[in-house]
Amino acid sequence: MNSIIFNRKWGMPTPDTFDCKPIGEFVERWMRNKLVSVDPFSRNKTFATHTNDINPETKSQYHMDAFDFLKMLEEKSIVADIVIFDPPFSPRQIKECYDGIGKKMGQMEAFRTHWKPERDIINRILKTNGIILSFGWNSIGMGKKRGYEIKEILMVCHGPGHNDTICMAEEKFENNIFDV
Repeated sequence: MNSIIFNRKWGMPTPDTFDCKPIGEFVERWMRNKLVSVDPFSRNKTFATHTNDINPETKSQYHMDAFDFLKMLEEKSIVADIVIFDPPFSPRQIKECYDGIGKKMGQMEAFRTHWKPERDIINRILKTNGIILSFGWNSIGMGKKRGYEIKEILMVCHGPGHNDTICMAEEKFENNIFDV
């Protein structure tokens, strides 16, 4: 039986997820000793070796749609030790991202909060025993059907009027090609 580490901490709310101290520490701890790392929504964070953000004003290496970025890595046969998956948490946040770069959010983007196509590619590029760090307002993660096991959950309370951020580390225990 899997023993899950569960913690609850308080952290000052911030638009940049990893600027929240307990969340940044969570990421840094899981990133130790990882050689190949991927972050499709990196904004200005340079934790990962392969970074992307749709906003061209960020420090990311690439400025593509997350799906296109992940597909490009797959086509280049990149195999990741760890993936940081911190997409916009809601349709409102997706709209803010698009508005921030002068793009119009389409109907497809409004329904993209499940991120299944991106998760399917992540499943293919993450090596067996690799780690995915997922962030959001839910703990859906990659799931057992894809062959993942939860290792740690960190729930960060931001005070009244703010949703908690749920941070989850999952390990891929099967090299499975089945997309769920």
